[in-house]
Amino acid sequence: MGADCLWVSLQEASRHNMINSTAHRNLRGLIEVEEFSDPPRTEPRLYQSKPITPIATPPPMVSSLQAQLRPDQWQQDSSGISCFQHQAKGNPNNIIKHYIASPGNITVLPWDEALQIIDKFGLTTAKLHLIFAAHTMRQDKPWSSQFTLKGSDLIEEMGWDKNHNSPAYEKRKDIAMVAFVLDCLLIEATWVEGKHKKGGILASVETSRMWNVQVQLTGQRNLEGKVEQPDEVYITIQPGLWTRSFLNKAGCQAKDALYQFGYLAQEVLKIDPYHDELALRLAILLTMESRFRTSGTYEVKNLLEALVPQTVIDEARANRDKAYKLANRWNHALAALMELSQAFQVEFDPKTYPEELRPGSKARKPRGYFEQLLAAKITIHPPAPIPALLATKTKPEPTQPKLKSARRTTSSPTSQRAKLTGAQIRNARNVKGWSQATLAGWLGVSQRYVSMIERGDRIPTPEQESNFRQLLNIQ
Repeated sequence: MGADCLWVSLQEASRHNMINSTAHRNLRGLIEVEEFSDPPRTEPRLYQSKPITPIATPPPMVSSLQAQLRPDQWQQDSSGISCFQHQAKGNPNNIIKHYIASPGNITVLPWDEALQIIDKFGLTTAKLHLIFAAHTMRQDKPWSSQFTLKGSDLIEEMGWDKNHNSPAYEKRKDIAMVAFVLDCLLIEATWVEGKHKKGGILASVETSRMWNVQVQLTGQRNLEGKVEQPDEVYITIQPGLWTRSFLNKAGCQAKDALYQFGYLAQEVLKIDPYHDELALRLAILLTMESRFRTSGTYEVKNLLEALVPQTVIDEARANRDKAYKLANRWNHALAALMELSQAFQVEFDPKTYPEELRPGSKARKPRGYFEQLLAAKITIHPPAPIPALLATKTKPEPTQPKLKSARRTTSSPTSQRAKLTGAQIRNARNVKGWSQATLAGWLGVSQRYVSMIERGDRIPTPEQESNFRQLLNIQ
């Protein structure tokens, strides 16, 4: 037989009742088989030229990560539907809810059926979610574009290539299953837009999938027409329709909504979720928060509450052995982040975080040390150069003083400086030995956009010009 493909249509999957206890077993043999000709065009891997990549971090991206990492916070509402609720940091009236839907048409699943999907959420789906968000940032129009990723590339980006306990085809099938699970996540965003002309609050409510996913398995068919050992997996992704209008009705463009971004270090995806589970949770949390919490300073209690169920903390407060175990887990997580080749930068507050509570200390812990640990302050920054890039991205442009008189002709050096040209950008980029894609990655824009600026087809905004000058050392 020649090479064949299995196109996993999620609408077809719904008809075959994939949402049940046998979903994982049935994934690869449910859908019709078509002849496979040429492989689809796929996105290049992340991290080919540098160890960090921009990642989209608007509120829906953050809330959906939390929904995957905190299954204990899912609740059953009055109608028997499973729901995860998140309040936006800037305005508690802005609420994001997540539900579990069947593949194909959006049908919200009841609690018992939804739990079968929620139970599959975790660090593995969170990693793939982050990779989707990073690839989304590379698209010219992220809110309307779709892109295809190769399973073998995803296996490497997820860090699965180091695991030799299972054959490659099993990893490809696992990637397909994880992508399928992400397709089941719905978002309902209620965003306050102001006051209604008839009184009360004017708000918009948007409902869509977080990700629209299709999976294509390629390989030799068996006698039953199934691809049991795929040679490759192709996953086609499009961000859900929430990106088109989620923040647009609140006064922003959809592009701005998606282009709220931070940076994801390659080392984060390589953290082993089995040996360093809390470290990976902490790294993901810090990655998403670094965009808007540039100080990096936290109380340990607040971090733990974001990472583990409240019952775990309460039990540790009441039981000495559990306090010891949780403190050790915390110290192990910090040590793991500090020992990465791209290490997180950790600073302990000398007033509230004594030496005997820090990782590696052999000193005897004082009475009441666990409460002291919860109240301790710590500053954690993501790996360099991410903090500097975030500072550059968020640094406000200096305001120019207003002229007191029309006769006044002098101006500041900044206003006298000539506009940056595309030729200057191209020459400075070549001096650094960077490709257009590399420069685009540092700036959090697409390679095509950099190309258009260098050709003179686009003029950079004042903020972008400032970023170009700082990154390329253009005076």
